[in-house]
Amino acid sequence: MNRSKTARELHRSGYNCAQSVFMAFCESYGVSLEKAAEISLSFGGGMGGMRETCGALTGAFMVLGLAFPTQTPPTPAEKKAHYDMVCNFSERFRSENGTLLCRELLANGKKPCGELVENTAELLEVFLAEVKN
Repeated sequence: MNRSKTARELHRSGYNCAQSVFMAFCESYGVSLEKAAEISLSFGGGMGGMRETCGALTGAFMVLGLAFPTQTPPTPAEKKAHYDMVCNFSERFRSENGTLLCRELLANGKKPCGELVENTAELLEVFLAEVKN
């Protein structure tokens, strides 16, 4: 399955950036498309339309939460390890796109949202393969 193309198609069909990335991966982790769409809706537009952290990136963060479950509640060491992984992925995103912020991504005109969604899903596929090995 080509999740980056799936994410782009979901975005084209009307889902926001966070939904598109999260939904492209969710069924692999036992979450239905419908439930994934509900969970991730609020994260679009840079967190509820506030143009803060890019929705595609927050969608990827949700996938990382599913891909690397912890105890409930997580231990301090598990939290730290997970946060370190999120920071590592964030730096890859920043390196590729110049910023994590929606308003800056849109202001500099580097990539339209559909392209960001596709790119983020592609980065996430590579990252998951590396981290799981």
